Order: sequence, then C-alpha cells, then structure tokens
Amino acid sequence: MTNTPYTEPPAQAPEQQRRHLLLLVVIFYFIFAGAGAQQLYLVSYLQQVTPWGPLSCVVLLAAVYATMMVFRVGNVYLLQSWPDWKWTAVGAVTYFLFPAGMFVVAYLPSYGLALGFAVLWGWGAAALWGGTTMQILALTEGRKDRYGTGMGLLYAGTHAGWLSGVIVLGLIFARYNTHPQLTYLAAAIITLVALLLAFGLPRSTEATIAPPTRAKLRQIIAQPKAIISMLLLGSSAVAFGLMLSTFADYVKAEYGAEYVWVSGMFYPAVIIGLSFVSGWLSDLGGRAPVLSVSFLLAAVGCALAVLWRSPIALALAATLWGLLNSAVPVISAALVGDSAERRRRPLAYGVVFSGRDLGAIVGLVGSRLAAGNGTNLDTSFIVFGILFALCAGVAALLQRYAKQRF
Repeated sequence: MTNTPYTEPPAQAPEQQRRHLLLLVVIFYFIFAGAGAQQLYLVSYLQQVTPWGPLSCVVLLAAVYATMMVFRVGNVYLLQSWPDWKWTAVGAVTYFLFPAGMFVVAYLPSYGLALGFAVLWGWGAAALWGGTTMQILALTEGRKDRYGTGMGLLYAGTHAGWLSGVIVLGLIFARYNTHPQLTYLAAAIITLVALLLAFGLPRSTEATIAPPTRAKLRQIIAQPKAIISMLLLGSSAVAFGLMLSTFADYVKAEYGAEYVWVSGMFYPAVIIGLSFVSGWLSDLGGRAPVLSVSFLLAAVGCALAVLWRSPIALALAATLWGLLNSAVPVISAALVGDSAERRRRPLAYGVVFSGRDLGAIVGLVGSRLAAGNGTNLDTSFIVFGILFALCAGVAALLQRYAKQRF
C-alpha cells in the first residue's frame, strides 16, 4: 500500500472545476440538512425512545468526535491508496447510516448497537472531511489567494444545510412528537440525496497521499504553526460542543421553551454568510488578523451572556460563536493549503483538525458534567470567555510563522 504509484491527476478545465466545487457544496448541503442537523435533537430523541440518561446520550455523540479525532490521522494510513473522491463518497455512506441506525434504535434500544453506529460515523466523518478538503484545495491549486474562499464556500453550504435541517427536522420532531423516530427517518432520506450525489463526483484512479512516516508525523506535531492551529481549532470547537449539549437546556430553563430556537438557528445562520466572508478576508488580509478578531468577538459574546440577562444576549452570544466557528475551520484548512504541498496535505490536515474534535468532546461532555454537578452555565461562559480572549492573542502569533512549511 505504501508503494502506491502516483501521477499528478490531469488538470480540470475552469468550467469543470466550478462544477466540481458546486457539486461538493451541494453534497454537503444535503448531508448536513440530514445527518448534521439531527445532532441538535439526538439527546432529546434518545431519552424519549430509550431508557438511557442524558449523560449516556451525550457520550454517544462524544464517541463520534472521539473516533473522528483518531481517524483524522488514522485514515491517512488506512486509506492512503484511495483517491480523494472515494473518501468523500464512502464517508457519505456513514452519514446516511447513522440517522438510519438511530431510527432502528427506537425499535431495538441497544446501547452497543448505537455505539457501533456512532463509531462508524466518526470514522466516515474523518474520511468525508479529509477527502473533500483535499479536493477543495486541489481545485484552487496555483491560486493560493483562493484557499480560504474555496473552503468558505464549502462551509457556507454545510451550514445552510444545517440551518435548513434544524428547521425541517424540528418541525417534524414537534409535529410528530409521539412518533419521534419519523424525525430520523426524514434525516436519513435527506442524507440519502447527498450519498447518491457523492458517487457522481469526478473520479480519478490515482491516490494523492504521500506515504506517511512517523518522522513526518512528529515533524508536523512539533511545528509551532501546527500547534497553534490545533489549539485554536480545539478552543473554537468548545463552543460548538456547548451548543450541542446544554445550551438549549439553559435557554429553556432561564427563559422558556419558546426561546429554544435561539440555540438552533442563530448559530448556523450566521455561519452561512460569514464562512465565505471570513475565508475571503483571510485570503485578502492574512489569516492571523481574522482569527484574532473572531476570538475576541466570541469572548464578547460570553461576556454578554453573563452580564445581560436576556434571551437577546444569548442570541447575540450564539451569533458571535457562530462567527468564530465560521472563521477558524475555514482558515485552518486554508493554512494547510498554504503550508503543505498536495501529497503532504492529508497528514497535515489530519493532525491539525484532530484538535477540533478534541474541543468538541470537551464542550459536549464537560458542559453536561458541569450541569449534572449543579454548575451554572454562567461559569462556563466566564471560563470560555477567558479562553477565547487568550486565543485572540495566540492567533496573532501565526503571523510570525506564516511561511513555515509542514
């Protein structure tokens, strides 16, 4: 496997590149309108159809991100003979299987079965994101000032799907509350559209991964640029984990169920537009300044949530966290494009983005454990606000390592 022959894939014409990019964006729209959006309802759903407690349900979701973290790098070793399109297509299969599996769990409430679907999804999610990111970076090859813009378009499509799915699945969940499994049937059907489209991606028979070595892995991990990127991704993902875990519960307890939509809509809504804008601005004015401003504004959001007791403050906080998570993943992927030649990117991407999955786990499980121990979410807001303010300073250091290569 490590001796897989490699020849540079033939370059696509500009029109083919645009169609390829658009197809990836559409695929991610449907994936996150289905499998992505269902995450917001998963804990409530599983508590309704199984005898499992809230922490057990959150652990299932955390298992997805833990597996994804391991296989960000693991897949570079396991799937190094696969071309990028196959990573995306096979990853899409697992996104379909998870909501389909949760539908089955309503009738067969086996925790082991559910955990198996979670682990499979985590592996596939690592493949989907890795393969798709490599395709986006390849489509902007030779135009390094467009890496952020290309990734911004992908994330915009992702979160447009998320927002659409939150609304559609939320309406089904509320309307057919006595049959909540219908929500997961709908999520599976929506994701199936993406799965079918994924197998229509332009195909290349060549693998585009340089055989990974321990020395190269150690070299990337030791790079200040990689360490800073991992820290920033992990810190931003804490807010994402919080949104999926306890934020909705907090809104409901403080202000009533009629305001829970704040947690579901403002966060992805702002990411739709700002993913593209933040990527474009980072192409135009540099990666570090956009990251620093994003973390600083996220810290302001935490302060608002603590100091201003209002659902409006929580809406603003969710908006500013959305801004943070529109900027950090997009710019971090662009940094990989800046810092590594094409065949080295999958390993560099896997290392850097494993930090994002670790942060999501901390946000998911940490906030749930804190809530279970009676810790008010205000304490979490304060801790995260301090963390985000520190990250604003750390992000500025990236300017010093702008020319560092992985």
